[in-house]
Amino acid sequence: MNTTKTASEVVKTGMLRATAREAGTEYTVIAASPRRERDLWDRYLAGAAASYERHGCAAALDYDEVSSGAGTALFFAVLDETDQVRGGLRVQPRFNAAAQSHALVEWAGQPGQVQLVNAIEERLAGGIVEVKTAWVDERSPIARSVAGQLSRLGLVIMEMSGTDHMMATAADHVLRRWQSGGGRVDESVPPTPFPDERYRTRLMWWDLARLQEHTTEETWRRMRMEADILQSPGHAQSLPGRVSISSKSSGRW
Repeated sequence: MNTTKTASEVVKTGMLRATAREAGTEYTVIAASPRRERDLWDRYLAGAAASYERHGCAAALDYDEVSSGAGTALFFAVLDETDQVRGGLRVQPRFNAAAQSHALVEWAGQPGQVQLVNAIEERLAGGIVEVKTAWVDERSPIARSVAGQLSRLGLVIMEMSGTDHMMATAADHVLRRWQSGGGRVDESVPPTPFPDERYRTRLMWWDLARLQEHTTEETWRRMRMEADILQSPGHAQSLPGRVSISSKSSGRW
C-alpha cells in the first residue's frame, strides 16, 4: 500500500523542517530508505533524471541501474511547501572493498585510477559510504537553501551509517558548495573527464574526526543540530528559525 502523502502526514526515518531565507517559505528534509518510501524515492529519482537531462549529462545517472533502490541504503529528499521535491541525494551501502565504489567506473582507463583505489583502501577500516545522485532544481525559488542543506548532510550521514568517512565525486562548478560542509578534494587523485570531456570530476572526502575544523562555527552548529534532529526518535523540537519533527533513527546500515 502506498503510504506517502505529504511530508507531515507520514512517519519517516527522519525529518526536519527549516526556512528558506531567500523565499521566506518552509521546506522539509526527509531521510528514508527506498524500500520504505517507494513513492517518494520515485519522485526524487524523477527529479534527478530531469535535472541531469537539463544539464546534458543524463548518462551519468545510470537510471535503470539505480531505480530499483537496491543499491541505496538511504536517500534524502528536500520538499518545498507545496510538497514538490526540489533536490536530494542518495547514499550507497557501506563498502567492504574498493571495488564497490562507483567512482572506479568514473576513473576507468584514467591515470588516477590507481590513486583512487589507494585512497579508498586507506580508509576502509574506518568505514566508507559514497554519496551519489545529488541534485538541486535550480529553477526553484528555494534552490540556494536546498543546495546549502544538502552540503550539510555529511555529519548525519556518517553518524547514521556508523562510518568515519564519506566520499563523493563532483564537477568543478560544485566543489565550493560541497567544501562548505566539510568536504575536501583529494589532491592525490587527478581529475577525470566524467561523464564526458566537458567536465573535470574530482574525488572528495568528508572525515568525521576533522569535520568541525573544516567548517565554519555557524555551519558546524547547524550541522550538529540538524544531525541530532534527523536521528531523534519520535518527538518534536523547536529550534531557532525552524521547527523539526523526527521519527525513527535508522541506526547502522
